[in-house]
Amino acid sequence: RSAVVTICVGICTMLSLASPTACGFAAPLAPRSAVRSASPSMLAVTDLVGASTEVSNKVWDPLKLSENMDESNLKLVRAAELKHCRVAMLATVGWLWTATGTHFEGMLSTSSGVSFADVAAAGPLLGAAKVPAAGIWQMIAAIGALEVYWENKYPAAECGGDFGVPRVTQDPAKFKEIQLAELKNGRLA
Repeated sequence: RSAVVTICVGICTMLSLASPTACGFAAPLAPRSAVRSASPSMLAVTDLVGASTEVSNKVWDPLKLSENMDESNLKLVRAAELKHCRVAMLATVGWLWTATGTHFEGMLSTSSGVSFADVAAAGPLLGAAKVPAAGIWQMIAAIGALEVYWENKYPAAECGGDFGVPRVTQDPAKFKEIQLAELKNGRLA
């Protein structure tokens, strides 16, 4: 199981890295002044959940990057943060799972003679290095295909991490609390 968890963590990490927006395929940024005049009620970084709770009730933006962002760019950055938070949380669970020595029975790769037990015995880091190159390339191809599909279905600049999954609650205050908990857990991971 540890090899599968390690592989899943690798897949999730590669998903976040293989994003078309992360690779430079994002639309060009519009100047803030042009967007502000077109839309008077624009989303600001201070309006996002979790923006001011971590550092003395201020937005931590030492490079002032958010000053030049329009609403779609803020949603894009929030979607990237959520994706990285979710991958980090999954990676933490995967690391802990792998560190327990739990693994599937059988062969990870019959052609290379690598079993799940071999990978688990090596530990989380060295175990990942035992995965054959063909398996790594299969994961990269699958992750790339999934990322392109997902970005086309739910563009990050529009959805901002909301992928159409039914919400746990319909209460707006409770939903903000859940969003804040997800962000804080992801930032911790």
